[in-house]
Amino acid sequence: MTFLFENPTQLELQISPDLAHQSWQQSQLQPTALGQWNAYLNQICLQTFLPWLQAEYEPQASVFLKGSLSSFWAVVNGTALTYGNKRLILIPEKSLDNSEYRIPQEWVDIPKLLGDYYLAIQINPDELSILVWGYTTHKQIKTTGTYNSSDRTYSLDAQEIIQDLNVLWVVSQLNPDEQTRISVTNLPPVPATQAENLLLRLANTDIIQPRLELPFTLWGELVSNDNWRQRLYQLRQGKSQSNAPSKVVANLSQWLQNTFEDSWQSLDNLFGNHSSLGFSFRNTIEGSAPTIKRGKFLNLPNNGEAFVLLELDVETDGRIGIRIQLRSRNKEKYLLPQTNLKLLSSSGEIIQSIQSRTQDNIIQLKRFKSPTGTQFSIQIEVDDFVAIENFVV
Repeated sequence: MTFLFENPTQLELQISPDLAHQSWQQSQLQPTALGQWNAYLNQICLQTFLPWLQAEYEPQASVFLKGSLSSFWAVVNGTALTYGNKRLILIPEKSLDNSEYRIPQEWVDIPKLLGDYYLAIQINPDELSILVWGYTTHKQIKTTGTYNSSDRTYSLDAQEIIQDLNVLWVVSQLNPDEQTRISVTNLPPVPATQAENLLLRLANTDIIQPRLELPFTLWGELVSNDNWRQRLYQLRQGKSQSNAPSKVVANLSQWLQNTFEDSWQSLDNLFGNHSSLGFSFRNTIEGSAPTIKRGKFLNLPNNGEAFVLLELDVETDGRIGIRIQLRSRNKEKYLLPQTNLKLLSSSGEIIQSIQSRTQDNIIQLKRFKSPTGTQFSIQIEVDDFVAIENFVV
């Protein structure tokens, strides 16, 4: 239901009491009080505003970052919606002060997250109402907004906000090519090993606002990477150490010198007398140079057990050829469906990935070649379980 407010161009929507109750219950899964409040406000905002938007203007509007909202709300206020080629950012606040609009820096200066339009939204939990009291664009935030270093937000005075929400929809339809964004500088990549150290540091829930704990260039890369952000969320929830990223970096060049980390064992140790049956790679070249083969045992969810297996050989140009495989403990047992094996760059980007089907006991990444000095990681995901192994060539 839509109501008129003091300003007839502003939009007020009623919050369902059931939605408010359910959202509050769900928010209690957040590891901190700030995260709980963020999740509560954003959930009732999203679930009230999105149906209205779909019914009135944009039937195809959908959630950006769908499936990982809890991990985002744990550390940053705001939700993004997409429709067509536009992105709409919702920033809900409980404050009754509409003298200025504050936008977290993440939504403005991270290329992966920035939007076209930003809605100023006031939540009244007591009255169960939402007031959309104006909007602005990314371009206006960057050109006329004030940056506040103390809380890493941009702010605009109320008079700089367009308070007639109808203007947004009219402009979107009549001038779809309106320049709403200004390009921002790409953030420098963060090596996976450095990212893990930072995540472990931020896992301490005594740190109330992780987003203010690191330089923005580092934080921006962490929070915009789905895998790292989810890992941080799990760590701050106090997930068991079996899910935690490995701190050890395996040196593959040293493997070629027969020097191995304790956790990476020979096939004889892993499979005993059945090592020849337990380890084989598809598309291995017959008659090729001698290879190094090592494996590591993993405890997976639902009593699952698996091995991560690596095979190395040296190319004529000095690069190291690498094959990576995940397999169940024995051939009679399948991996859980939708088990993911991913190869990540040093910056956390996914280079390749494969997912198990209903009757797979082995999944294997494509063989790749790497020069010495290269860092990479492999990530195993089963439901909410995430394990990361780090390597340097």
